[in-house]
Amino acid sequence: MSNKLYLKVNVCQWKAASALTFFLSQNILTDMFLKNNDIHIKKSDFLLLPNILTYVRLLLVPVFIIVYMNAESLSAHIWAAVIIILSGATDVADGFIARNWNLVSDLGRILDPIADKAMQFAMMFCVVIRYRWVLLLIIIYAVKELLSFIVTGLLFTRGKHIKGSMWCGKVCTVVLFIVMLIFVVVPSVPSPVVTTLIGFAAAFMILSFFVYMREYFKLYIEYLNEQKNPFGEDISPLDKVTAPLEQSHKKH
Repeated sequence: MSNKLYLKVNVCQWKAASALTFFLSQNILTDMFLKNNDIHIKKSDFLLLPNILTYVRLLLVPVFIIVYMNAESLSAHIWAAVIIILSGATDVADGFIARNWNLVSDLGRILDPIADKAMQFAMMFCVVIRYRWVLLLIIIYAVKELLSFIVTGLLFTRGKHIKGSMWCGKVCTVVLFIVMLIFVVVPSVPSPVVTTLIGFAAAFMILSFFVYMREYFKLYIEYLNEQKNPFGEDISPLDKVTAPLEQSHKKH
């Protein structure tokens, strides 16, 4: 394949990924979360500076993939690492601006973890080509995110959700970024170092998973308690409506 044709293919991939990201963020996610009364997304939220920085992070994902997959020299690997650092910098910047300028929005809370996970998956799937043991991280990460997504969805339909990121999730993200950054910059890390770094990242992933599961369990218990009457018996929505009428009828 000629260089011009290869460049055109890469540009098309980047445009497709960018368009898909924009479509998801503005349409599918909005439709999903507007169904919950605790989530309020306004059109003006899409133009807030923190959210614009999040869009940049999402767009950096296909850019990183293209640069890394075509890296054949140390300078190219360094450029791929620069993209990762830029992504992390925008992550810190959007959170700082949102909190200090009072620009926190529900849209930002939704898109921020999506941008994090997109870059994390991209890094691992690219790096696994050179370091096969990274596949272990991908499996752990995929299982962790899948179970978290299922539990979060079940709780969300019941009006329960964790507000914001927890400390363990942030630490896990930082550790994974550092480990992947090392693998990106250094194409040939010694095997003992690779094993140590992967084990370190895997440990934080597992820790983060159990901490989040504990919080999800607390939210579920809270939900169950809200479904019970003062006598500790389950009460359905229909019973909540008819109970006052029955009590009024008995008085008469």
